Amino acid sequence: MMISETLNCGAIVTTSQKGKGDLIPRAKGAAKLLRIPYVERKRLSLANLQANHKNKDILIFSQKGPQLFTGEGKAHEFHLSMAQLRLIAYDRGETDHLVEALGPEAISSFLDCTAGLGSDSLVVAYAKRSCKKMVALEGNPLLAYITNYGLRHFVHENDTVTAALRRIQVCAVRFETFLQRAKDDSFDVVYFDPMFEVPVTESPQFLSLRGHLVESGFTEAILREAKRVAKERVIVKERPFSSIFQTMEPDELLGGKYSRVAYGVYKVKG
Repeated sequence: MMISETLNCGAIVTTSQKGKGDLIPRAKGAAKLLRIPYVERKRLSLANLQANHKNKDILIFSQKGPQLFTGEGKAHEFHLSMAQLRLIAYDRGETDHLVEALGPEAISSFLDCTAGLGSDSLVVAYAKRSCKKMVALEGNPLLAYITNYGLRHFVHENDTVTAALRRIQVCAVRFETFLQRAKDDSFDVVYFDPMFEVPVTESPQFLSLRGHLVESGFTEAILREAKRVAKERVIVKERPFSSIFQTMEPDELLGGKYSRVAYGVYKVKG
């Protein structure tokens, strides 16, 4: 079950044009949970429906599952994204730099402060199978709803991947709020993948979402809170040349020689 503390998020809920069966009651249930209006589709195009409702984002219920339409590009739905390729590479014995940043030891708890599509949490859950407490935070409640749906319902041909998906719990809450309320040493690892200062333009999965996600800057105050909540380490994903790594120098900076991204490790103890 998705845990949500987010109230009205300035959006609407509807169904696909041929919505039938239980789609309407499911859409109404989501509208109630997210505290946003349910709107009958009435065969309107998404563009016209959006224009009629002040260009609000639209959560669409279809037979394929919930989708998010922002008005830019195609409607977003849950998919494994680059995680699929990373899992294949990991099984081949290739290095995944996020898994490397976690360290060789087993972990029992992991907090993903920027869940997004859930890709990084999935890689961690798959690689660290002893980790039973997997919490993923997403500040956009519509994206959180879709990601949570996928984690609960997507069935992979590899049962181990499906089991990894099911272990991840999504919370629709900003990480600033969650960290402030969390107790000391609540998680072995706390992880951040903030919006890059210099975007990687080759990331098509984010094209329709850019500008619609909760963009929180990573600051020294957030790092202090994260290190209070983490037992072992805080990991931040950014471009290797980012100002974050210049002003908050990590204990380790991991990534291939020609990698477009790097993982900064901030150790809490030792």
